[in-house]
Amino acid sequence: MKGILCAVALAAAVAGCQTTGHKITTIDIGASRDQVIATLGRPDSIRTLGDFEVLNYLNRHRTRVSMTHTDYAVVLKDGKVSQFGPGQVRRDGLHSVVIDAATR
Repeated sequence: MKGILCAVALAAAVAGCQTTGHKITTIDIGASRDQVIATLGRPDSIRTLGDFEVLNYLNRHRTRVSMTHTDYAVVLKDGKVSQFGPGQVRRDGLHSVVIDAATR
């Protein structure tokens, strides 16, 4: 019985870690900042890179406790989504940014 309870708890924890990763797949290019926040919730951090606003999300379950994490970024230009995905945002020249999944 104790083994079953441990397995159920572990499965719930792993399933909870998928929340942000699953929700981000519903974001569309061109969506507004308000739509992103309505879908993903309040970002864990916000920063500005030139003309871009970057909303960063840590993939975790509601209690902010997880065994692993993945950083997700949503890049906004003029208040609209221009790109999103797993990884960290870095400059790519003077007037562009790119999400680098290798730096997760």
